[in-house]
Amino acid sequence: MFKKLAATALGGCLLAVALCLGLLPVTALAADGIELYVGGQQIKESGCYENQNGTWKKVDGTEPANGQFSYDADTFTLTLNQAMIVNYQNVTVGGGFTYPGSVIAFSQSADVSLKIVASQGTSNITGTGGIRVVSKAGDASLSISGPGSLEVNVDKNDSGISLIGSKNVNLNIDGADVKTLAAYYYGVDLHAGDGFKAAAVVNNGKLTAGGSGGIGIYYRWTNPSDSGTSSLTVSGNAVVDTRDSKILIASQASEVQVSAGSDGNGGIVFDGKSGTVYSDVTLQEDLEIGTDETLTIGKDASLTVPDGKTLTNDGTIINNGTLTGEVGGSGTVTPKITTDSLPNGTVGEFYTATLQATGNNITWSASGLPDGLTLNSDGTITGTPTAEGTSTVTVKAENSAGSTSKDYTLNIKPAMVPVTGLELNKNSLTLQEKGSNTLTVTVKPADATNKDVTWESSDTDIATVSEDGTVTAISAGRATITATAADASGASASCEVTVTHGNMVQTPKKDATCTAYGTEGYWTCGICGKHYKDEGGTVPTTPEDAVIPAIGHEFEGGLCSVCGARDASFSPALVSGDGAKWTKGSSKGLTFVSSAAFADLVEVRLDGRVLSASEYVVREGSTVVTLPAKLLEGLKAGDHELLIVSGSGTVRASLTVAEAAKVEEAAKAEKASADELPANGDSTAPALAVAAAAAAGAGLVLLSRRRAAR
Repeated sequence: MFKKLAATALGGCLLAVALCLGLLPVTALAADGIELYVGGQQIKESGCYENQNGTWKKVDGTEPANGQFSYDADTFTLTLNQAMIVNYQNVTVGGGFTYPGSVIAFSQSADVSLKIVASQGTSNITGTGGIRVVSKAGDASLSISGPGSLEVNVDKNDSGISLIGSKNVNLNIDGADVKTLAAYYYGVDLHAGDGFKAAAVVNNGKLTAGGSGGIGIYYRWTNPSDSGTSSLTVSGNAVVDTRDSKILIASQASEVQVSAGSDGNGGIVFDGKSGTVYSDVTLQEDLEIGTDETLTIGKDASLTVPDGKTLTNDGTIINNGTLTGEVGGSGTVTPKITTDSLPNGTVGEFYTATLQATGNNITWSASGLPDGLTLNSDGTITGTPTAEGTSTVTVKAENSAGSTSKDYTLNIKPAMVPVTGLELNKNSLTLQEKGSNTLTVTVKPADATNKDVTWESSDTDIATVSEDGTVTAISAGRATITATAADASGASASCEVTVTHGNMVQTPKKDATCTAYGTEGYWTCGICGKHYKDEGGTVPTTPEDAVIPAIGHEFEGGLCSVCGARDASFSPALVSGDGAKWTKGSSKGLTFVSSAAFADLVEVRLDGRVLSASEYVVREGSTVVTLPAKLLEGLKAGDHELLIVSGSGTVRASLTVAEAAKVEEAAKAEKASADELPANGDSTAPALAVAAAAAAGAGLVLLSRRRAAR
């Protein structure tokens, strides 16, 4: 003993000296005392590794390429990318312990928690040993995750996956597909410290485990009498499959505690040839139950076969829960009666009801059937009841896989008394739109078996009727409400319903003007809001149809003859009278015509003075202004200006007043000239005389105007 202790102490001193002198790399020992061996080689540094001629060598890169693995020393994670890891030699680890295995994680002094990620495709671990996680001082844990799959095949005396801890051991598979089928001893070996926990969790993945020793998953302790807790948890539709072996616990007095996770989706566990569905499971891949295998769906569990997946049953499905989807194969499914209730029957009438159940090869039996009824081999109950009453009927469905029973209450009613007639409380009914009234029906005879009636309206746009006979008016019109006996006797009764408009409001007629539209008179229903030409609401119209267009202006002389509006584009003109001449002493006046409207006259000005209404005469056609002789007599001889002022503009006219004497002298001179003309027929002289006379007259007039101007 002393020699061993001395050697140990000396070795520790030499190691410390070597570290101090820099003779060994700092990474030679992990900080937590955990060692990792892959393919028989100790891996110490993080990075990607590639197999080169049988040796794993570190290469460039952060993510492993096809056929490589990577190692993260900080998280103790091994990532495999379709890698093949092989080792046929025993591996000596710290403390001089020797183990078979292609992947080994070991510590003498700390918990060991190895993480393996199957990044893609399928990676293989094979040789004389598989995966081994060992802690001599604490917990041993292994986590396998990723979208890929991992196959562990052992050629000689070892298990596929071995977790050995002095305390708890934990296996966690999340999403990966893990197979350990070629193990010599056990597919999975969970070896916990005495009194500690051995647990396996499979979530969103699959664990297929087996071995030539006939044990797929083995829970064990060094001292079986001091067994700790053993558990297997499945969730996320996971599958644990040990059909070519079994799940075993070292202590025969204990059992593995199998349960579903808390996420609501459980899994399927095959322990040997017997499978069990835990919680609610939806198949993620095809599942086949062999001829000598059994799958049990627990009472509170369900198994769903979605489209695109197949469930083939050549063995037995014991369905105590819920099985949804198609099941193929020639196997047996335990019956489960799915019919909820049995319909009522009537004395003297033929009765039939069909019982439904999941499963196959079912034999039916029943007890408590009323007299006259029989349960047939196809699950139908038929016959003619002979007596009224209520019975409790117990139905049993059975096949080679098992049986199920269910109790029903079956009510046989008395023989039917048909309806002979119906009578409504009203034969006719008048309602305003949106109004309602309830019709009541009397069924004859009073002891008719079925007194129910159905209600119907001939026109639901006019009136509707509810199940209790309440009639609701919808729009004006007529409809027939009919009640019909529900017992198929054909008895019926009807009520004629008239729906009227209500709260009719009149819009009176309004004539159109030159510029504003008018409207024809119409009525509006205050209930439905529709418009009608008559108060009774029989002739429909719309406010748009009732519009009377504006008539437009009728302009005459710049003014509208209808409304008196002025035409802005009109400018008056003098129609006649310009240059008029008047001789003093004449009895006739002078007349001037403006194209402006008579009603548009504002004033008349003569030489700038506004004439009073008594000084001139005005009449229509368009505006005709006459200056009387009395007014003209008072004017000086000469030229004058007349203005006819209208709202639309002013027109101007000139007039000339001549003295009577000067006119007479001119006439005499003209006559004398005519008398002196030669009589020889020469037309030149008379013409000249006429011209001279005209010139003389013109000169007199001009002279007169000039004097007047002065």
